[in-house]
Amino acid sequence: MRCTDCEACHSRVGWIGLVVSILIGAFTIFIGILNNSKALIAASLCSGIDVATALTVLLGLKLSGKPIDLEHPYGHGKAEFIVVGGISVLLIGSAIVLFFHSARSIYHGEPGPGQLLTLAAALVAAVVNETKYRYANCVGKQLQSPAIESHAEHARVDAISSAAVGVGVVCARIGLHFVDPLIAIFEIGHIIKASCKMLKNSITSLMDVSLPETRTREIQKLVAVVEGVRGINYLFARRLGQHIWIELSIFIDPDITVYEGKNIAESVKTNLINKLNHIGNVQVQFLAKAA
Repeated sequence: MRCTDCEACHSRVGWIGLVVSILIGAFTIFIGILNNSKALIAASLCSGIDVATALTVLLGLKLSGKPIDLEHPYGHGKAEFIVVGGISVLLIGSAIVLFFHSARSIYHGEPGPGQLLTLAAALVAAVVNETKYRYANCVGKQLQSPAIESHAEHARVDAISSAAVGVGVVCARIGLHFVDPLIAIFEIGHIIKASCKMLKNSITSLMDVSLPETRTREIQKLVAVVEGVRGINYLFARRLGQHIWIELSIFIDPDITVYEGKNIAESVKTNLINKLNHIGNVQVQFLAKAA
């Protein structure tokens, strides 16, 4: 169930993510360079990608929120899926950079960070990123926004990465200096896993995949309970961005007038809009069916 503040959160989640990512990124890269922590520098680079994803979320929400026009009769909902694909490509690119950076550090045997300041910075970044994840994830799920959900998922990866930096600090203090860049390499695994999942979802959504069978059955039940409906001729339901688009044809009694048939179709449309969340558009046709 959507809370009363969801719409307000929807309008500011991108800006909050952008500002927080810039501040955390600048903070962690400064401490990382100061204390020679490869893992913390890697985490800061992830925050740099967060800046890009936050900007992409803002752009995606602006485009997907545009009204229907003659050139876009199905709205602009796919813009968010394009956004998600762009985020995935950025993450994969950053993962490649992080891998070579960390592997080189291990090869040269550079000393790891042992300063408690690095540990404190990592814990602060972890807490902030986890808070950002919970906030963005809530908004994304309530509004069924793939761009916001992807932004939230990356924040969770950043929180895990930041927490892992603390392990590298502890190991460096006991002489295991290779652990810090090794953790950076493990961070790459998190990034690749998250980005591949987002890329797969975006490609699938761009191909106009229908709603799950459970949702389709729910729609069929809501149509069947409307008085005057004698069956369903066809039903197409798909997700475009944050919204669900439904096209269906119903059977009605052949003895009733066209005006009555239109009223039944309108009742079906009203029932679906009232009972389902995130409906973008409903088109209902009707066809007479003999007994």
